[in-house]
Amino acid sequence: MLYEQIAHNKRNTRIVMVMFCLVILAIAWLLAATLSVSVAEIFIVIGLIYLAYTYFYATRHLMSVTHAVRVTKQDSPEIYELVEELCLAGGIPMPKIYITPDPSPNAFATGRDPQHASLALTQGLLKMMNKQEVQGVIGHELSHIRNYDIRVTTLSSGLVNLVIKTGLGIVTFAWAMLCSDNDGLLGLLAKFFALFLLVIGGIITIIGIPIAKLLYFAVSRQREYLADAGSVELTREPSGLISALSKLQRLEQPAQSTDMMFNALCFNAPAPVNFITNLFADHPALDKRIARLQKSASI
Repeated sequence: MLYEQIAHNKRNTRIVMVMFCLVILAIAWLLAATLSVSVAEIFIVIGLIYLAYTYFYATRHLMSVTHAVRVTKQDSPEIYELVEELCLAGGIPMPKIYITPDPSPNAFATGRDPQHASLALTQGLLKMMNKQEVQGVIGHELSHIRNYDIRVTTLSSGLVNLVIKTGLGIVTFAWAMLCSDNDGLLGLLAKFFALFLLVIGGIITIIGIPIAKLLYFAVSRQREYLADAGSVELTREPSGLISALSKLQRLEQPAQSTDMMFNALCFNAPAPVNFITNLFADHPALDKRIARLQKSASI
């Protein structure tokens, strides 16, 4: 059952990522058809540069905004040994370990691949959870590393931001042209062109951005289920993770960050309360995650 669940989640993620690429290609086609092929080519080139920047500098960015401090085996031997044990079980290199001063219970993993991965735990998590629960959470985060989820999340986050910046950038530029004080025939032509750009930017903003976000959140939710299953595979015991998730259920919901990548990478996130908020949630509801783990444990 566990391996069937893992295979199912991986298959769903591949489908969603293909759809993501189709959205980017659709935007490039729209720019080529309405403006020029050169504009579409510029969009693709700038997009690739932006994705490369996001891919290589995500870890530095996240550790900076969370004020994370790197720890060694001498600093925190118990945590180091828990991570080391699970890394040996999963056949992955030891990630860099960080502790953040955040009082809320949380954790995240980042890095472009297992050889360049980092794992961060908050002070709040270490204070609240017992050893078995911390092990379950670490297993979840190491599964993200092992399954290259952090790469998928980083790239999909970059793709969403590319769509957002493109749509809003065109709308902002067009609106500035429309509000300019240019008079005469040249000014009139500029305003007509601005209206044309406003339509293009509006299409990307109104249609492209919601679709890109829906796909991004769908990818993120699938990776969370996969990491939960992976934690059970590494620890050989689902009770620790189930207990950790149950504790989070009883707490006040964590605040949502404005950083989409950070939200998607975190272990704990605000729970969706209805169908609509679930569509735009980067994590499944805690009760659904617990139910899946309990189901796998009973088989």
